[in-house]
Amino acid sequence: MTSSAMTELEKAIETIVDVFFKYSTREGDQATLTTGEFKELATAQLPNLMKTQKYPIMRDLDKNGDGKVSFQEFVKLVAAILRTGNPSFSE
Repeated sequence: MTSSAMTELEKAIETIVDVFFKYSTREGDQATLTTGEFKELATAQLPNLMKTQKYPIMRDLDKNGDGKVSFQEFVKLVAAILRTGNPSFSE
């Protein structure tokens, strides 16, 4: 998706994907985050939000119980953060 004419939203999406793969490629399967990779990502990339908000922990994200967080499961965390960041988005 890299292009000099990317919109702000396209850049934000690219950043989310890049951050996921920055951490998911450290151990094992690059398409998932292990418990350790998820903890590193959350600590480094979401320190303030994780302290002040109630976000799902890895156990809650890992809906299929395989001990890993897939990109689809990770996107659910991002969506939860977006929803709680603006009360008008809450269901």
